[in-house]
Amino acid sequence: WSELVGRSGLSQDRLMRSAGLGRTAKQDYEMSNSAARQMADAYAAGVNVFIETTKNLPIEYRLLGKEPESWESWHCLAVYKMRNTLLGTFEPKLFRTKLTNAIGAEKVASLVKGYPMGHLLTVPPGEVYQGQPLDGLDQIIETAEIANWLNEVDAGSNAWSISGKLTESGLPLMAGDSHRALDTPSVYYQIHLTCPDFSVIGYSLPGVPGALHFCHNEYVAWGMTHGGADTQDLFIERLRRVEEEYQYLFQGEWLPTKSWTETIHVQGQRDQYQSEDNISGQKPNESVRHEIIVTHHGPVIAGDPASGSAVTISDPGLIAGSNWLDAAHDAMRSRSVTELHHAFRNWTDRVNNYAVADVAGNFGYLHAGKIPVRGQANGWGVVPGWSAEYEWQGYIPHDELPKSLNPEIGYIVTCNQRVTGHEYPYYVGLYFSPEFRAKRVQTRILELESGRATVAAMKRIHADRLSLPAQVFTQALLEINPLDQASVQAQDLLREWNYEMDRNLVQPLIYAQTKRCVTHRLLREQLGQSAEEILSGIAGSQAHLRLFQTDIVLAIQHQDNMLLPEGQSWPTVLALALQEAIQQLKERLGDDLTQWHWGEEHHTRPQHPLSRRFPQVADLLNPTPLAIHGDGDTPLAGGYGISQFAATGMSVNRYIYDPSDWTKSQWIVPLGASGHPASPHYTDQAIAWSNVEYIPQLWNWEQIVSEAESQQQLLPEKDY
Repeated sequence: WSELVGRSGLSQDRLMRSAGLGRTAKQDYEMSNSAARQMADAYAAGVNVFIETTKNLPIEYRLLGKEPESWESWHCLAVYKMRNTLLGTFEPKLFRTKLTNAIGAEKVASLVKGYPMGHLLTVPPGEVYQGQPLDGLDQIIETAEIANWLNEVDAGSNAWSISGKLTESGLPLMAGDSHRALDTPSVYYQIHLTCPDFSVIGYSLPGVPGALHFCHNEYVAWGMTHGGADTQDLFIERLRRVEEEYQYLFQGEWLPTKSWTETIHVQGQRDQYQSEDNISGQKPNESVRHEIIVTHHGPVIAGDPASGSAVTISDPGLIAGSNWLDAAHDAMRSRSVTELHHAFRNWTDRVNNYAVADVAGNFGYLHAGKIPVRGQANGWGVVPGWSAEYEWQGYIPHDELPKSLNPEIGYIVTCNQRVTGHEYPYYVGLYFSPEFRAKRVQTRILELESGRATVAAMKRIHADRLSLPAQVFTQALLEINPLDQASVQAQDLLREWNYEMDRNLVQPLIYAQTKRCVTHRLLREQLGQSAEEILSGIAGSQAHLRLFQTDIVLAIQHQDNMLLPEGQSWPTVLALALQEAIQQLKERLGDDLTQWHWGEEHHTRPQHPLSRRFPQVADLLNPTPLAIHGDGDTPLAGGYGISQFAATGMSVNRYIYDPSDWTKSQWIVPLGASGHPASPHYTDQAIAWSNVEYIPQLWNWEQIVSEAESQQQLLPEKDY
């Protein structure tokens, strides 16, 4: 990245090089079977023919003054790893460790209570969690003692499937959406691939062949949500330099590390003033030497080895190569839910939930990926690398991963909530999303009339914007004694609310701003100056912020004062917060509350990655922002950060698959099917997406040919 944008990309490049995304992508490719490698080879050949023959490179190359290098087969795997491998748990662990040194182990332990008792599980469908709150105090204390030097160290979705007993066709329905930041161009590309061996339609990552996670072939459909499994452990290594190499301590013995130096090329600074004919001009480039150090736990990603201590990351996708591309290849050819489950046996990175359905009437849930076997102590923060106590003991066997096929209850729901109950014999993770989205999806499914559900009913579930936390929070606000006339007016408006986070209503804005004020107030009371690290949104803090806001809602619901400073009560805190929130909103939006609406501040903010570097063409690169519904607790996703309400996590795809007749399936993306800013298809789905509408997912090839806007036939001139 620094080779394109300069020194601003250097810290990211150092992390990516240290973690070894390119290094392990090459290993993954070599470990894949011949059929999977041929798939990547063919894709790479197609890219290279385009590079060799095109007369018009994409605008990004002109802006940067670059030409594309040849595409190599392993690049297909590197692209996927770039998008997903570091979407894990290492940043919250680093953050917890640093926070412990600032505020003490007891306060950190109080912030992480785990999944709430009584909240919905994924497996068994319909059951709730009965485990006790987490207590990691002892482990956090140990972490603080061994990592007091770390002060210097600088990743939701919905899916469900329902039984044919509920549907009009008698066969299952499956639907879902993936929640991520709004990349520009879109992170997912709509693709329909038909060849003699199989046909598949769904979403791919540009640069990766086929459709991976949100798709169907002739026989089976599958939709993915992030599994939330903790698969990234952090080990503090004791290091020493002996002559020209580093050694690390393990079980009383000094072992040699693997180490080498890589070069990162850094683009020189652009001139302050440039002519229109030379918008890509820059000063001379520079090179930065970056040392890579690897122990048997994995690569060093934090700390200075020269000081004698550093942090390594253990991740199934970064320790050694794995043949996960085999799983992607075989999944596209699967003919049933059972064959799909078998294909996922080789899946590694990340651990995913899958809602599934097939044409034989099977439906249900699969969990896939490599989860290391070790104790819960590894989950709290960094652990000693010199002791064998925290070593991995292999991986959870594939057939022992959670699954639920054809459950009698008639549905499965997977919205990043806790997957299994406390009795599951393996440690999986500390943090999962609360049940709020899953509960609303479950409620909507239970409201379906048996034998009547259709694709239209799935659309209505996608569009659900009722917030369960808003219901709890607002009912408490209505019971307080208001401190001023503006608070009285706000209460009157809230009294009329149906708790839907609708972009055209004022009430979601009042609720969201008041909850923000409560969060700020209580964090500062509890954490002092350290609260600012969480409130600033630094890496690893976001998960804890979500946990804390969930704890606030649950504390209000159960009239629990544990989060409050001594002598204060929820009515007092809420009254002050409401007064403060209305005043802040007035300063931004004017004095007339009735003219406010959620969509005024809650909107998309699509930004092309080069628009900041080339502000003179930003308006051409950046799509128009759109007001959207929802928040982070509603099935219709619209998550946002702590400092502003612009959406930071939303549905980056929506899909509904009907195995009884694939032509009834529908889909949408938040921008369009083209990555070219000048294309009419760059953002032509955006308005429909913001309105929770869909376009047909064309399946019959004859219809596609007859209705195609254009056709292109590529004839190879040589054998690739």
